[in-house]
Amino acid sequence: MKISKNEMILGVVVLAGGLGWVTLNLVEKQMTEWKSMATEMEKMEQQMRLDKRRINMQEEWIAELKELQKNLRAFDINQRTVAPELMKTIKIISNKHGLEITRSQPRNEKPTGDLYELGINCTWQGELKSVINFLADLQRQGVNYDVRTLNIKPVEEKTGKLGGNMVIHCAYTKKPIPSETEKQ
Repeated sequence: MKISKNEMILGVVVLAGGLGWVTLNLVEKQMTEWKSMATEMEKMEQQMRLDKRRINMQEEWIAELKELQKNLRAFDINQRTVAPELMKTIKIISNKHGLEITRSQPRNEKPTGDLYELGINCTWQGELKSVINFLADLQRQGVNYDVRTLNIKPVEEKTGKLGGNMVIHCAYTKKPIPSETEKQ
């Protein structure tokens, strides 16, 4: 049996078509896997970039926190309560601006690691200018004082006198502070 030239070409074309079809099917299956792997790799790269940004931000936040903590008032860790000293400081600031604090009541101290926070509920009376100057002075104190609640109402009509209450949250640290005899 002799195979003619046309039959030979036809056989090669059929064989090439069959190999092409098998190759196409194999490549198509691999392509879907490659696409899913490429998508997965892109997601992982995005997650890595996000995690790196978070790590960098965390380092910046820690540095900023340490810088802010340098400005916080430090009390002796053995001191039983710091409320009287903090209330005295608030009273001094209020007197400086003509704001009368009629009553102040400390709340419970809340520790968070090395940082402590104490809320002081203050009832006050004064003029609008006194309140504004007092709040501005507290703001200049940095992170030491934060007014989170402020209620204002007129006390006397036509006098311009206001009254109300505010909760001032005081931030501070507690550290072992050597006594005068230990310093010498």
